[in-house]
Amino acid sequence: MNKSVLIIEDHRNSMEMLVQIVESVDRSVGIKTVSNEGDAYIMAFKNKIALFLVDVVLNPSNPGDVSGMNFAYRIRKTDQYRYTPIIFVTALEDSKLYAYSDIHCYYYLEKPFDRDKAVQVISEALKFPQTRTEFHDVFFRKDSIFYKRDISEVVYIENTRLKQIVHLVDGKLELQYKPCKIILMEIQSERLLQCSRNLIVNKDYIDLIDPVSRYIKLKDGYGQIDIGISFKKNFMREIRNG
Repeated sequence: MNKSVLIIEDHRNSMEMLVQIVESVDRSVGIKTVSNEGDAYIMAFKNKIALFLVDVVLNPSNPGDVSGMNFAYRIRKTDQYRYTPIIFVTALEDSKLYAYSDIHCYYYLEKPFDRDKAVQVISEALKFPQTRTEFHDVFFRKDSIFYKRDISEVVYIENTRLKQIVHLVDGKLELQYKPCKIILMEIQSERLLQCSRNLIVNKDYIDLIDPVSRYIKLKDGYGQIDIGISFKKNFMREIRNG
């Protein structure tokens, strides 16, 4: 089944430009267009959308309007679109921080568009995997005690010179040092990816990836971790391949 993109934009010229850009990325993609928040909900639930392009301001005549952001906030609350990439289209100067931290925006495009940048971002977003559930028990040993946890409880694993630190949803587990290669071999889960020499991250907890500055922002307040320069290319390829 071909992917569908929903463009939510009230300005005709901007809408047409976004349609052209998406078509230039992939002509097989189905493109849906609406100009207001109400129609956006109807279209989203009548179709299976793989990417949202959302103008933050859909009613410029209303001072302070952010109905596009309201749509994104509410659609994020649904199970169907909890992880679907959202790209904001905006001329607002302060939208970036709010969008990334509260709505888990994939990226944002500023008006007027940089066409090359828009093509790159949309192309990457269409390849970005949507998180799926995996039930997978993992075992950790500390001294003579075994700890059983589900893979969904592992946020990331960090190696230092002296120890291995497993960052869990409810705390940390400090273990004897073990190379990342061995850890991945033992756990055998597609959810875990090595992002630097000493770090392994669970894909389910990735909120935002900044490949330029080489960092990963984690969901739910678990902080930020780095992407190693020699690991960047392979890590980004694995992320896009899902």
